[in-house]
Amino acid sequence: MRSLSLVWLALMLPLADAPAFGETPRAVTEMTIVLAGDAGFGADPRGSAKANIFYAYPEPAALIKGEIDGDLNFVNVETVVSERTGLVADDKGQARPFSFRMHPAGLRHLVDSGFNLLSLANNHSMDFGVEGLKDTLKHVDALRGKGVLAAAGIGLNRNEAVRAHLVKVKGRTVAFSALGIVTNNLERHRAGPDRPGQIAYRFDEDFREVLERLRAAPAAFRVLSIHYGYESKVRADALQLAQWRGDAAQRGGIDLIVGHHAHVVRGVEMAGKSLIFYGLGNFLHHGTANMTANPVCKDYGLMARVHVRFAPGGAAAIRAVEVLPLTDTHSRVRRLPPEQGALRVHVLNHLASTLDDGAAGARGLRFTPQKDGSGLYCVRGAAKDGGRIGQLCKDYNAPSPIPETRRRDIEAACAQ
Repeated sequence: MRSLSLVWLALMLPLADAPAFGETPRAVTEMTIVLAGDAGFGADPRGSAKANIFYAYPEPAALIKGEIDGDLNFVNVETVVSERTGLVADDKGQARPFSFRMHPAGLRHLVDSGFNLLSLANNHSMDFGVEGLKDTLKHVDALRGKGVLAAAGIGLNRNEAVRAHLVKVKGRTVAFSALGIVTNNLERHRAGPDRPGQIAYRFDEDFREVLERLRAAPAAFRVLSIHYGYESKVRADALQLAQWRGDAAQRGGIDLIVGHHAHVVRGVEMAGKSLIFYGLGNFLHHGTANMTANPVCKDYGLMARVHVRFAPGGAAAIRAVEVLPLTDTHSRVRRLPPEQGALRVHVLNHLASTLDDGAAGARGLRFTPQKDGSGLYCVRGAAKDGGRIGQLCKDYNAPSPIPETRRRDIEAACAQ
């Protein structure tokens, strides 16, 4: 009689996490996503130069390659990729436009360093018009299956540019989309039904369509890359807060939103269950300025690791986040020394305080400085998760307040 009761009880339990009929039950799965900001090199196939110093491949990323260790590793490729020297630059409606062209060997260097998830949507994707875009797509496509898992944001037509790309990670499906600003909102640079181009963030219909496609994708986790932000401003602006926090995260159900373009690092927040990086700053771009002489709030770039846990039924939860402050993003990127890295973690925590908004269901993410200069955030209970997450969070403590000796300097440096 007791055994019949147990059978009846089992039948009455919720089945939300049960596998479908005929499907093999799946164990808890972890996924790590590494994030990096803007990247690009020069047109020489042997390597790239900055400030009259030549860095032969694989030198530029050699000091950071060991940190690019996720299941998915994201970077924004902020340049046209082409070996052709005769391409004609588009003036983009500017008197003195910056035009970036990277040799395909530079793209191979990024991919060989570990990057497999690429955003191609940014204000430099159309620097050499349609011909440059076609070359970029050709060289990216040549690396699919040879390191590149997905590349999003541009295409030979609108459908290609706007689509959500699906990637399998340990048996789970991740959806990835990208969009970014188009210089001067030039219509000729936007992808059309039969026109090559980019999906343009500041056109509301483009933003809505990307969200709709990404939300509809059959995936357990959704990632959106957005190239936007006022340059050198460390505060998220009203458009970001409304669209990223509201439309994309809380109403759109996007799990991870990755921002870049402003060349400085912005704050990080949780909006509901969604994680938002408002700006990663530069990662490794030889066409960008040396940021190291700037005030402490604007002199570094940021890498991050996002640790995700999938329950047996497929539900995903972000359980831990690591941040790694970077320097020399204009030449040969490396991590900041521990003391200097910890200071930038305090900077991030200050920026987090500007994002707290209980009415909007958002809170800035605070990180605990670690001995190696990185920062760590763990959700409650993550230390019991087991695996990489449990090991990472086993000794985690909530961050202490910003040291008073540093607080005023940080506030002054981060005033804009």
